Amino acid sequence: MISKLRFNTVVGKKVLMAVTGLAMVVFLIGHLVGNLQLLWSGAQFNGYAKFLTAQPIVILIELGLLAIFVLHIVDALVLLNQNYSARPVPYHTKTWGRTKSKKSKKTWASTLMMWSGIVILAFVPFHIWHFKYHHPVASPVVNGGHSSGVVAGVGGAGIAASNGASGQDVLDLALLVTNEFKSPLVSGIYAFAMLVLGFHMYHAISSSLTTLGANHPRFQKLIMFGGNAFTLIIAGGFFLIPALILSGVVDPAKTISVAQTTSSPAKTISVAQTNDRQLAQAPVSR
Repeated sequence: MISKLRFNTVVGKKVLMAVTGLAMVVFLIGHLVGNLQLLWSGAQFNGYAKFLTAQPIVILIELGLLAIFVLHIVDALVLLNQNYSARPVPYHTKTWGRTKSKKSKKTWASTLMMWSGIVILAFVPFHIWHFKYHHPVASPVVNGGHSSGVVAGVGGAGIAASNGASGQDVLDLALLVTNEFKSPLVSGIYAFAMLVLGFHMYHAISSSLTTLGANHPRFQKLIMFGGNAFTLIIAGGFFLIPALILSGVVDPAKTISVAQTTSSPAKTISVAQTNDRQLAQAPVSR
């Protein structure tokens, strides 16, 4: 069946939409598992970030994800255009939620898929710019903090710190994320984006599985329940990180151990002991 599938048809485009969407869901699983380490320990999160940075294949994975993301967006726009072309005159009465029919699968999430997709499309570049490339929004860049010569940081790997540290020293991603999420503005942006992501996935997962043939009446309720539970875990897990840091329940900065890479034997210091003094004394540089 797949070999005979033509992607220039509506069915083919929907299959492409389902496959690319589920591929991004697989990425979200790994991304969440890595990010949750921040709640366990800032040092462990930094170690995870450093490990990822050292893998050459990560660049290929990122390029693949970018291609999937762009393909998903283009496919969605094409399907949307075909949908409007097929019915240029809109319905007289618009139904937002489920209709009275027992077969109806229409929900607020399905009706607003385009708008939730637009929010996600705006959020993803901001998120990459913000944390991958280390651009603080609500906290200063300080020596001993975001731009210090400490171990770990996805976006800063191999880049010399602004304080003149060697190129082997990289940025402290855990401290950046922690300081940023202590801002209600930043945490609010991320929390809202994760709610929208959950809204989008609520319809997308069950719809994708149905498109790919997992729509047997006997298992439909189980598929719907599993998709909704999975959505809650993924979106809820991402939502939990800024919520716990903003509320003060978790403070990963207190667990960060900074190992400075120098020609002399490595020394380990605690950010919990030095962070306050560095924030007060170090010059701010952007």
